[in-house]
Amino acid sequence: MLAALLAVLSALAPGLFFLVAFAFSEGRPSGQEWLVLLVPLALSLGLLVGAVLLVLGRSWLVVTVPAALLGLGIIGGTLFGGWAEGAAGFGLATGLLPALSAVLASLPRVRGWVAARRASG
Repeated sequence: MLAALLAVLSALAPGLFFLVAFAFSEGRPSGQEWLVLLVPLALSLGLLVGAVLLVLGRSWLVVTVPAALLGLGIIGGTLFGGWAEGAAGFGLATGLLPALSAVLASLPRVRGWVAARRASG
């Protein structure tokens, strides 16, 4: 269940971003600031819910989709958007965690295990 552990660890980055962005808005975001707050919060919650569902053997897709979106977003932003200027290593490492979680959760062996768990109970 390494994929679930990596998903929980991956949820920390967008969760921390949400808290910092909410603090900078002084608790009163307006207009488009809500979008900047809700996207990382949704990804973080999706990763946490997906990790629980994966451990319970109920769904592999719920952890794979937000993990892939977060991983590709961070890696793409770091490589092409200049998000982590001066800290590209940290940016790539932060993006590789959810990407690896998505890959591990979507492996045929994991999907088969989840299908067997759903069929048995």
